[in-house]
Amino acid sequence: MATRLKLRAEDEEDVHVVSACLQDALAPVADMKFLKEDRRFVLVANRFCWEDAAEDLAPMDDGEIEEENLYQRVHCGIRFEQVTGVKVRGFDPRDNGVILELLTIAVETVAVGVEIRLIFAGDAEVLLMTERLLCMIEDLDDHWPTAFRPGHPTAPPGSTR
Repeated sequence: MATRLKLRAEDEEDVHVVSACLQDALAPVADMKFLKEDRRFVLVANRFCWEDAAEDLAPMDDGEIEEENLYQRVHCGIRFEQVTGVKVRGFDPRDNGVILELLTIAVETVAVGVEIRLIFAGDAEVLLMTERLLCMIEDLDDHWPTAFRPGHPTAPPGSTR
């Protein structure tokens, strides 16, 4: 059984680690919520387990992947504390059928606290205004196998490299 991840981020360096762990997580809009009274933003995402991914995994000659070589995914709870406001761009937060793919998390210190940007594929974004940076992530259940490893183009679309 794979080890369940549990991390806390309180500064920009910590966020880089959390962001790397959450890259390519699939986040249903239905599982995102701003709990205004608690000043907390929470979401549950289907996280690809980069920490367990073998770099050189390749299918066998017949196209099948050996069971012990499967990649892993897990449901991961993510929460941000001391959130004073939330803005979204690029999607309708009421459209519970939408699933967003997290690309990265960016942090910027501003005059009134910290802005945290959850940047998703398709030019979608969640902006969290917070008093200070405080994020926790925790795997919620057992990992399950998947044969699919997220991929990223090496050059931007339209590039001639």
